[in-house]
Amino acid sequence: MSDLLQKPPSLRPRLAVLAMVVMAGASVLASPSLAQAGPAQAPSAPVVTTAPAPSAQATTVTHRNTLTPAVKKLMKGTGLDAERKAVSAYWTANRMKAAKSLDGTSALKRAGVAPQADKSSVPSALKGPAVTIAPAKSAKALKAGQTAPKMVQRTSYPNLPYWYPAARTNGKVFFTRSGLNYVCSATIVNSEGKSLVWTAGHCVVDGKVWDSNFTFVPSYNNGSRPYGTWYSRQLTTTSGWYYNRDFTQDVGAVTMYRNAYGYRITDYLGAQGITWNQSANYYTCAFGYPQASPYNGAYLTEACGSTGNPGNGTIYMYSGMTGGSSGGAWYRNFDGNWGQVNGHNDFIYTSSPVWMYSPYYGNQVASLYNAVRYQTS
Repeated sequence: MSDLLQKPPSLRPRLAVLAMVVMAGASVLASPSLAQAGPAQAPSAPVVTTAPAPSAQATTVTHRNTLTPAVKKLMKGTGLDAERKAVSAYWTANRMKAAKSLDGTSALKRAGVAPQADKSSVPSALKGPAVTIAPAKSAKALKAGQTAPKMVQRTSYPNLPYWYPAARTNGKVFFTRSGLNYVCSATIVNSEGKSLVWTAGHCVVDGKVWDSNFTFVPSYNNGSRPYGTWYSRQLTTTSGWYYNRDFTQDVGAVTMYRNAYGYRITDYLGAQGITWNQSANYYTCAFGYPQASPYNGAYLTEACGSTGNPGNGTIYMYSGMTGGSSGGAWYRNFDGNWGQVNGHNDFIYTSSPVWMYSPYYGNQVASLYNAVRYQTS
C-alpha cells in the first residue's frame, strides 16, 4: 500500500465537511442489487436496568434531542412511545432519500497549506495513556443461523447480509437542522450504558445549531430498515468543536432511547470497540454511506488502506468516499466483523478529494467517551 501514502499535494484548500445527499437528477454510480431484508423478529422482553449518570465534563457540550413541529403533528398521544412512533413515521423512505447535504452551509477555507505526510509526532495536548474498549459481540436480535464467518471478502460495496456485525453495527443517520433534512453515518460503540452511537461532531451540531429529529438506522440498505429506526435522547460533542469548530475536536456521541421491544441498542445489536492514544499510523478499514456522486447513499461502502500522520492532530487515508460518509468509523484491528473505532470520515480538501481526514483519537476522545459512557435509557 506504499503508493497510498504519497504526500497529499500542498495547496491552499477549501475544506468540505462530509454530509451529502442525492440531488434530483444527479448521476450516481450503479449499485449492486442487494436483497431486501425483512424486519427482525421481536425477542422476549428484556430485564430493564439503569446505569449511573456521568459527572459533568467541562470538555464536552451536550443537548437533548428535540422534535420539530412537523414530527409533533404526527404524534398520537404523549410520552416516549408516541415520540418514537412519530419520528419513525416522519422518516419515510422518500424523505430519507431526499435528505440534503451539509456542504452548502459548512464549506470552509482552512488557512495555510495542506499538511505534509508522515511526521512521527502527535500534539501533546491530545496525547495520553492508550486505552482500548472491547466490542460487545452478543446480540439479542440475531436468529438461528445468523452467525457471520470470521472473515468475509470485501469490495467497495461489501454486500454484507444485514445481520453481519459490520453491517448491523454501522448505519445511516438522519436529522433536521434549521428546517432542512440531512444525512451522516455512524457506528454503535460499546459502553457501560449500552446506548452509545459514535459519529462526527458536525453531524450533531455545527455553528452552535443542534440537530432535531435525530435518528439512527442500523444496517440501512436502500430504504430498508431491518432493525428499525432508533430515536436519539442526547447529543454530545467536544467543547473544542462546539465553541471553536476545531477539526481535531470534531467528534460526536449520541445516546439512543430503547427500541419498541425495550432493548438498548448494544444489547440488541452488539457494538464495536473503541480505542484512543494509539499510534497515528495503522492499517484501517473505513465504512460509511457516501451519497455525493459517484455514490447515491443507498448502500454501505468500505475503503481500506494505511493512515498517514501530518502531525497536526489529524490523520488521513486514501479513500475516495464522498459526502454522507461523515461520521463513519475507521477500524483498528479489524477482523472482518469486529474491531475498535480509531477514527472516522470527517473532512476532505476539495482540491484533493481522494484523501479523507479524521481527528487523531487522543485525549479529546477519552474526555468525550468518559462523559457519555454511562448514559442510558
